[in-house]
Amino acid sequence: MESDSKSASAGAATGPFGYSVKLPSDLEYIPPLRQFVAEIARVEGFSKKFCFRTEIIVDELVTNGILHGSQDVHSGITLSARFEDGAMNLSVQDQGGTRQNLENLKRAVYSPKPPSNDKKKGRGLVIVQMLSSEIKIDLGENGHTQVHVVKTKDPDESQAQREKLLYESDI
Repeated sequence: MESDSKSASAGAATGPFGYSVKLPSDLEYIPPLRQFVAEIARVEGFSKKFCFRTEIIVDELVTNGILHGSQDVHSGITLSARFEDGAMNLSVQDQGGTRQNLENLKRAVYSPKPPSNDKKKGRGLVIVQMLSSEIKIDLGENGHTQVHVVKTKDPDESQAQREKLLYESDI
């Protein structure tokens, strides 16, 4: 697929609830999508550390959606993001979604035992869980898998942002 057709295929929108992007199930879209969400977080006043961690979360969730929740490139992934009250609310929806797939996904996230070191896969959602304040997985009304993540600012981030704003206003 050529880059011209890719840019025409992906769509982004803003609304009263934040930002929403629908894109084909193609791994090549992930780097610009990661950067897009991190830039929104930066503009919304979140720290560099928060933005970097947001990129990791987006990367892992969208990669999983593409690799495990898409039948083909036309299946599509939808990412929605909202930033408010010192938190990011992120939702990734893919076309997968059998009850068994959903149960396997939940088991991977909610298992108290981390994946073994000899496995090459299975760490992405553990990383998302470590970087997030909350993660919820469910099957939407349309039968699509939805992963919802909330990431709040660390208390030290909020203080550092306030101090930076105070310092800059004195200059």
